[in-house]
Amino acid sequence: MKRREMRTGVVLHGVRLIALMALMVSWIGEVCGQDKYYYWVAFNDKEGTPFAIERPTEYLSSRAMERRMRQRIAVDSMDLPVNPQYVAALQQAGLEVRHRLRWQNGVVVRTTEALPDDFVQRYEFVREMKLCKHEVDTLHVDSTKVLSVKNRLRLDDSHSGVDYYGWSYLQIEQLAGEPLHKRGFEGQGIVIGVCDAGFPGVDTMSVYREMRNEGRLLAMRDFVSMGEEPGYMGNHGMHVLSLMAVDRAGVYVGTAPKATYVLCRTEDVESETPLEEYNWIAAAEYLDSLGADIITTSLGYFDYDDSTQSYSLADLDGRTAPMSRAAAIAVSRGMLLLNAAGNNGEDEFHQLNVPADVPEVLTVGAVENEGNWASFSSYGPTAAMVRKPDVVALGDGVMTVGEGGYLQIGSGTSYACPIMAGMMACLWQRYRVLNPRQLCDSVRAWGHLAVWPTDRCGYGIPDFSRATAGMLSINQESAVMRMRVYPNPATDYVVVETGEESQGGVLTVSDAKGRNLTTHAVEGGICRINTAQWPKGVYFLTFISNDGQRRSVAGFKL
Repeated sequence: MKRREMRTGVVLHGVRLIALMALMVSWIGEVCGQDKYYYWVAFNDKEGTPFAIERPTEYLSSRAMERRMRQRIAVDSMDLPVNPQYVAALQQAGLEVRHRLRWQNGVVVRTTEALPDDFVQRYEFVREMKLCKHEVDTLHVDSTKVLSVKNRLRLDDSHSGVDYYGWSYLQIEQLAGEPLHKRGFEGQGIVIGVCDAGFPGVDTMSVYREMRNEGRLLAMRDFVSMGEEPGYMGNHGMHVLSLMAVDRAGVYVGTAPKATYVLCRTEDVESETPLEEYNWIAAAEYLDSLGADIITTSLGYFDYDDSTQSYSLADLDGRTAPMSRAAAIAVSRGMLLLNAAGNNGEDEFHQLNVPADVPEVLTVGAVENEGNWASFSSYGPTAAMVRKPDVVALGDGVMTVGEGGYLQIGSGTSYACPIMAGMMACLWQRYRVLNPRQLCDSVRAWGHLAVWPTDRCGYGIPDFSRATAGMLSINQESAVMRMRVYPNPATDYVVVETGEESQGGVLTVSDAKGRNLTTHAVEGGICRINTAQWPKGVYFLTFISNDGQRRSVAGFKL
């Protein structure tokens, strides 16, 4: 995460309250005498793996499969977990495996000694290795930070005097998000994965009590410490989460107050190394397997502590950085990805961070209250000449909820991104049949600069009220039917009801690899398919009406 990703300063009703942070740092020294080396080790193949494309439920949740069925996305070899025999061989050699990454087919390992130069040649299944981080551990630092900030307002005790949204009014109003919320689209049923730094207090703070009690805090996982003592985690993720998830009518309401959240710590605030990219990739794969719909990331990477590992402007092509490649893969699995553009707008090259350079990712820049470009907000184009950011949201003087439930104001594209992510969740709830590309195309078309997009703001500030007016740039949801499939799981047969409004059409069955198996003419809205001789697995159903106006997708298991 760029060090300038959070800009602080507090302004309440025209009174500037400067947050003077007296950081009392307690250093506890403990000589350990061992360095730690982290390496990315890539495998040549997945041959001999006990997993199979035909049995995806062994490594993908039912919710993940439902997302793929809805979007007609087949399972492929990239989804297969890495070969456990390869992992075991490395473990037997004394390497600690930290992450197993199926999309890029490899592992992240940790060792107390640098790997030899001929390491790749020693293992025929290893394709490459790359040092991700060298941690000099002669002194263990317990950077417990005690924060003392004066003149803060506690959320439980504050009253904005504005309206239903309270202190979050400006960020909702700028995107015209209120009409969607008023019609009941507040993110219900949408799972949002948040990849960031620490989330201290989310599991205990009263402002998230309803989210916890309703089971909408689905999971919290730390991909940095991996079960070890985490040390100082930072609180950036908590601020980011509040912009979407807080639900206190009349005081503060986020952009997706009824969504379900999975919180993933991937950022190590005490260093800046390529290891953090692989932490994020591990989290993205976890979120995919869990069945998340959206991943929002207010992180980005360009410069590293070891300058030889930093990126160049030519690398910002959306395909060079491991994190960028993984982000593109995540979108291909049916998830919507949003990423903060970065806070380098005032630098000479105003460069983006990875993975904000990925064409398939909705990159979010920042604007001020009046809608003008915030001067710190990074912009492209990318090295591949793709316009970035795609859209913008409020990122200057944004009200967030911090530790202890205190209201704070900060600035950065870090805040614009989750504000947009929450509204995208509400939009996807409204038009559940859309895929990520269609969602992104729609909000770009709704931007206030859609006719004349600019380098700094892309397509501008989307007008989400257009979602309630039915002004989508693609087919309306009324053109899509929902099928009823039973029994599911099936055994000898499966019955498919295509919808009582159907006047007939064609039903196609395909397997998890996307191969079409059978085609059936449907009359009367119902079809029975004999599956007695079919192998166990997951199957997709696609129905297209005879007039071509209605389409539906579903799936079943044997």
